[in-house]
Amino acid sequence: MREMRRSRGLTVLPVLMAAIAAAVPSVASAQSGSTLPKIVRPALPAGTVTKTYKVPLSIKPGQNLNLYDTIKANQRPSEAGWIVGFRPDLKFADGSTPPVDQIHLHHLVMLLNNDIIVASGEEKTHITLPTGFGNPYKPTDRLVLNHMIHNFTANPEKVVFEYTVDFLPASAPAAASMMGVRTQFVDVEGGKAYPVFDVKRNAGTNGRYTYPAQAPASLSPRNRVRVQRDGTLVQTAGHLHPGGLYTDLFVTRGDKTVKIFRSNAHYYGASKLASWNMSMGSTSPDWRVAVKRNDILSVQVTYDTRKAAWYESMGISPVALSDAPAGGADPFTNLSAIDQTEVLTHGELKENRDYGGRKTQGYADARKLADGPTLSKVKIKDFVYKQGDLTMPGKKGLPPLVAPGKSITFVNEDPLREIFHTITPCKAPCNRSSGVSYPLADGVQVDSGELGFGPIGVTAAANRATWSTPTYLKPGTYSYFCRIHPDMRGAWRVKKPKATQR
Repeated sequence: MREMRRSRGLTVLPVLMAAIAAAVPSVASAQSGSTLPKIVRPALPAGTVTKTYKVPLSIKPGQNLNLYDTIKANQRPSEAGWIVGFRPDLKFADGSTPPVDQIHLHHLVMLLNNDIIVASGEEKTHITLPTGFGNPYKPTDRLVLNHMIHNFTANPEKVVFEYTVDFLPASAPAAASMMGVRTQFVDVEGGKAYPVFDVKRNAGTNGRYTYPAQAPASLSPRNRVRVQRDGTLVQTAGHLHPGGLYTDLFVTRGDKTVKIFRSNAHYYGASKLASWNMSMGSTSPDWRVAVKRNDILSVQVTYDTRKAAWYESMGISPVALSDAPAGGADPFTNLSAIDQTEVLTHGELKENRDYGGRKTQGYADARKLADGPTLSKVKIKDFVYKQGDLTMPGKKGLPPLVAPGKSITFVNEDPLREIFHTITPCKAPCNRSSGVSYPLADGVQVDSGELGFGPIGVTAAANRATWSTPTYLKPGTYSYFCRIHPDMRGAWRVKKPKATQR
């Protein structure tokens, strides 16, 4: 088996590079020329107790599975009260924090009696509800953690999901005046357990693609959620993936639609628009929107498409909704009264800094390699493309040949319900260091999907083990990588067969 990624005991990059990156952080907002919003945290009610709970998890090699675990009694508050704040984190068993390009928290969702109460992604947005609001909680409630932890490496790991809760006990005097909220999950795919879509390179207009507005009309209704009763929206923040610019939250009443908040992605460091090193904009503590029964909430998400394709993208805007009147303005009669100030819940996170795209050794430039054998099938096993892998020495590393008009079929032979692989073309030579920002899907616009099997709509699996290259590809050398394990690189070559000598 290939020794993928570096050992945890090794430095990610030369110390000098890391020091420079730490000393001179830069910020890129989705809005050109804008300044970074302030970090704002609402005041906690008097008597709030802050405590961190730990949920140990075993992570398999190369894991990218959407899983569910019941939270045990010792992993949650032991008395009735109100959850008013939530901050997620992921640790190794030794207490250190894994870098996002090694193991990261793709997403987590906590469900209380089957209803979502909090959700977060790789950017680790913190949640602190406006003062006076909270999620009602009882220790007898069923609390479930839906998590998707992405292991870029070929090594098993023991990790700990840590979540810090700001909790107001029911016995505290401030609890008597608390107003309950419930989370309305608004996403572009209509509440799927794995709500993703693909963004193709150069899609949309002027390098920007808004989904589902610019998608086929049949997909548009997916992003809508009907409000069940009168109430007040008190908080929201967007979630998107690398390449994302912003989410827009709308409310519709009858034939009128208005935008009530834009959540921008604010990127840090050099890998602008291509990493998880970001903070998402959140509403200010004073944001209040009055909604009525049968109003429609909807979300649109916009991606930058000039650099690469972005597969398995997301656009989500969870909304905290209170049934109690809370001074919200009617967006159809008094839109200007709604506070549109954007704030952040945290600054740059060290573990989200991206180090992809540096010069490195270990990968061949496939364009300079001799022809490999003519093949109709390439196996993928033990995190290696068995012909044409750019880390393989000798004949096994040479790109396999396929004639114009023919296909090579890739076959995933790793455990198909545990380890998924992709064949995703990247711009040659595709031989620099791995990170979230490198390689990118900036080669020919085809993609295998995640070869493997799992429940439809719940996992990332394509529910097939094979993928064949298109027959329309022109002669040339095509480098590619695995989106799930970007240390995996390979190439194939389309070439006319030599004429038979007479």
